[in-house]
Amino acid sequence: MLPTAYGAGGSPPAPRPHCYTCFKPRVACICDAVALVDNRTGVTVLQHPRERFHPLGTVRIARLGLRRVRIVSCPPWEDCAAVGASLPAGSALLYPSATARDLAALPRGQHPRHLVAIDGTWFLARKVYAAHAWLHALPHVALAPVGQSRYGSLRREPRPNYLATLEALVDALRILEPDTLGFDGLLAAFDTMIDRQAAFIAPR
Repeated sequence: MLPTAYGAGGSPPAPRPHCYTCFKPRVACICDAVALVDNRTGVTVLQHPRERFHPLGTVRIARLGLRRVRIVSCPPWEDCAAVGASLPAGSALLYPSATARDLAALPRGQHPRHLVAIDGTWFLARKVYAAHAWLHALPHVALAPVGQSRYGSLRREPRPNYLATLEALVDALRILEPDTLGFDGLLAAFDTMIDRQAAFIAPR
């Protein structure tokens, strides 16, 4: 008889308990670290399917922590025009294209009333952007970040000043809603996720 890959008992290892709210192993669950923020500006996140269950994906924090947010799967190989048609008036795409305007420099009267963001690695985000012409028709806004992403060494960005989706959303909402409370808490939840993930993978 050939030996099994599971050891002497021949039984597969028991699956790790998961949290089906934040989609992380229970030992790394972040639900208790996220407090709800009553944002006035609506947010639609177009998520590449590969990003949904990434262990370090930050949209799970946005979904748990922003009152007005919608997460939509938007693969580059599918027709997502219905998503574009459902966007409210005053929507703008948060994306650093050549035509994007600096969000912080816009007069208050020109602030978008709804933000659209693409969630995925920069390679995947570019794929989503290139595949959907209706995204190009939206007004484009961008940020001028001065710091580095909280990801650190756990998940590298292609450039030092590139941010995670949650970080970009928080920076944008702070510009649009400087009086809204709770954004620091969302970033603290991001730090908690990073710390718990690092502690989870270190013994392995």
